[in-house]
Order: sequence, then C-alpha cells, then structure tokens
Amino acid sequence: MSNKYFMGIDSGTQSCRAIIIDMEGNIVCQGSAVNEPVAVLQLGWAEQNPEDNWNKFCQAVQNALAKFPHPKSEIVAVGLTGQRGTSILIDKNGHELRPFITWQDKRFFEVGQWLKNNEPENVEKAYKITSVQGWLVQKLTGLFQDCSVYPPAGPMAVYALQAWPDDPKVYDEYGLPREKLMDLIPPVTIHGPLTKKAAEATGLPEGIPIFAAAGDKQEEALGAGVISSGEFYVTFGTAGTVLTSVYDKYPMSKDASYFAFGSAAPGAFSVEGGLFRSHWIVTWFKEEFGRDAIEEGKRRGISAEEVLNEEAEKVPPGSEGLIVFPFWDARPWYPQAKGMIMGFHGSDHTRAHVFRAILEGICYGLRGSMEVISSDVRQPIKKVVIGGGGSKSKIGMQAAADIFGVSCQKAHISETCALGAAITAAVGSGNFKSFPEAVSHLNRNAVTYDPIPENVKLYNEYYEKVFTQIYPSLEKVFTDLNGLTNNIVSATKF
Repeated sequence: MSNKYFMGIDSGTQSCRAIIIDMEGNIVCQGSAVNEPVAVLQLGWAEQNPEDNWNKFCQAVQNALAKFPHPKSEIVAVGLTGQRGTSILIDKNGHELRPFITWQDKRFFEVGQWLKNNEPENVEKAYKITSVQGWLVQKLTGLFQDCSVYPPAGPMAVYALQAWPDDPKVYDEYGLPREKLMDLIPPVTIHGPLTKKAAEATGLPEGIPIFAAAGDKQEEALGAGVISSGEFYVTFGTAGTVLTSVYDKYPMSKDASYFAFGSAAPGAFSVEGGLFRSHWIVTWFKEEFGRDAIEEGKRRGISAEEVLNEEAEKVPPGSEGLIVFPFWDARPWYPQAKGMIMGFHGSDHTRAHVFRAILEGICYGLRGSMEVISSDVRQPIKKVVIGGGGSKSKIGMQAAADIFGVSCQKAHISETCALGAAITAAVGSGNFKSFPEAVSHLNRNAVTYDPIPENVKLYNEYYEKVFTQIYPSLEKVFTDLNGLTNNIVSATKF
C-alpha cells in the first residue's frame, strides 16, 4: 500500500470539489460543497458571495478528509485550481471589498475600466485585484501570488506571455496599475506552505505545500489524460469547452472563436473554444421544469438528471425535429445570439424531447468549436475524451460520438479538474518526473462510445442544414431582440 497521497482542489462556479488520490491513481476519497447560485442583479451582470465560496471551499476539503482512512500526514501535497476569469478585489489583509465579478459577467472584458469608472473608492482601497486562485492562495498561504498560466483578472497579454507585459499603455487600457496585480509564478511551482489559520479552517495539516496549477479547464484536460497534439478534451460542465495542446506556437484566432492559454503541461499552449453555458442549461431545465424529477430522484436515491435521462432514452436521436440553439450567452462569432428551442409541432414533443434536444444542442455547439480549432492548428482529431458532470449521461456521450463523428472516451471520473490538480501536486512534489509519466500511472479512461453510422448521417443533416443556418438567418432578429431587452433588470440566477 502506498503511503503517499495527493489532494486536488477545484473551486468552481457551482461547487467546490476536493479529491485525494494515491500513487496508483486510485481515488481514495472525495468531498464537495455546493456554492450559492450566481446572482444577477442587472441584465448581464453575474456576481458571487466571497464568504460563501470560502466556506464551501473549507467544507469540501473537510468532507474529503473525513473519509480519508489514513493519517493526514500522509497527504504530501495539494494542487489548487478554480474558476477562471472571475475578478476579486482584496485589501492588504486579504479581505474582499465587494462580491466577485464572475466570468459570466458582461463586464469581464473591461473589468478594470468598469471598476475605475464606477467604484473608484473600492479601487483606492484595493491592494490587489486577482482571480479565484490568487484569492485562495492568499487565504491559504498569506502570499499575494497567482499562477502564470492561470488567466487572472488583468491584461489579456498575460495569456500569451505567461507574464505581465512591460508596456505601461497596456495598464492604461486595462484601467488599473501593474502594482495592483498579483505576482505570477509558473505552474507546478509551490505557492507556499499552509498557514496555521488556514489549517484550522480546512482541516489540512499545517505546512503542507500548496502547488500552483493551471486554469480549471486546462487541469480538466490533464486529469483526462489529454496532453499530446491531436488529442481533444471536451468538457460537459457549467461551461462547455473543447481543448487541445499546441507545442510549437501560440495560436491566434482571427474572430476570437477560440483562445490559447498556458497548458497544465509545461512548454505548451492550451487552445480552447466552446460555450459559455453548457450543462448549466441542463441545471436550468431541471430546476425550472423538472421539480417532480428532483423529488422522484430523492425518493429513489438518484439524481434528477438520471430521472430525466431515463425519460429521454425513449426519444429517438434527433429529438423528432426539435433543435436547441444553446447560446444562452452570445459568443464572439455569434455576437447577437440568443438561446432558442425550435421545431415544435403538434403535440408530439414532451419534456423528454426537450431534455434530449438540449444534450444534442450542446454537442452541435461544441462540434463547431472542435472543427475550427482542428483546422486552424492543423491537427486532425486523433482522440476525444469527455469529462465533466454531463459525461455521466449515456445519452449525452452517445450523442457526442454521433455528432462529432468520432469515438469518444469517457474520463474515468467526472471530476477531472480536481484530478488534474492532484496530478500537478504529484509532479510538483517530485513523486513523478514528468506529466507523461504521471498520466501513464494515474489516469485510466476505459469506456468508449463509438459513432453509430445511421445516427451520424441524421445528425450531419440537422447540423449542416439547420443548426449552422440559424444564426445567419436570424442575426437581424437577434439584434432587434437584444435592442428591446438590453435595459431589462433581472433578479434571476445562474
């Protein structure tokens, strides 16, 4: 039996997850805690409660440790990652000055200028503006650091340079000075030891090393074993993403249909595209239209999603003509897009049809990203691995294989992000010499879904004749609709 264990922690948008693995890649135990929903106090704004996120972080770690059957001293390192693109203002003591401005917020791309123009008093009080990972590093170690490949709040140039740029004009455009940004360190580097105060809050041993991990999606790809050229990772999470690694250049998209960040594996860039909201749509549908499924799930001891999947199994591929356009948030190449469900006819369609069509619509949207990235980086799709909570759905997995037209492996656990962070801790602490060595020991993807020829033909027709034609045909309609709804004040939830 191994006496070395590694913890990976993923502080995500909807929840925080912590897992502990051994030297053979076995999941010894895991814990989680659900965050308060993201609040929308004005259309397009999305904020979260810092106190709740920290409490749920501690709960997730404590839940995992409560199940750990060995002395805590045998956990030798912790890898830390979390939701990207969320901006947090903190003072010199690490106290938050306002709620998080999350990655879903329309202010994301101009957050520095927005804060400067609208909340100058908070900017004046702020010692640093940082990401979720930088915020957690400060709480855990007392240091004001962030990971250099993690996209924190700041000038976009950091993605390519993996360091803050020298040009002062960049910071003028951003709206905040360089001194208000965290210091950056490379991935697989130790942030620092856990403080006594953080040890008391989390239950982890004081002094345990906290290692810098890449962004959550990059760590998901690592946890899924996707680190080589031509391998693609697709995540069915809150956001849906397509990722692959490029080692010889920094890829640039002409229309912002994808971005390149530092990869979890040193020396590479992680090319990423996809949907802002993927299986968030599933959660929305479940909560708004599946309350009876939630109750049935409680009675049977299963999730509401499993209940809805059972219903959808009776619906044929293609959902009998029902199509979901899954752009609940617009993307750069569809700047005016709105989410849409189309194709209702007669009384043929049921809740099960809509649920299945949502799963298919997500796959249609991700297929477009995969095709663009594959073409631009000139990497044929050799391997596809799918992770995230949505990968638990057999319907969703088979739809992915049929719509992508390639065999899709299911990641051996759904929480590949926390696993990636644990792998980072294993490599950073010197227990494996490299990521390829660690992946070969710690990752195991077994279940494969092969495309069914007749389904591939059907989905290709829907994709090419309908799905890809929706935005070009309705762009003006979407634009007019946006003009009518831009000033609506909403108090809904993400």
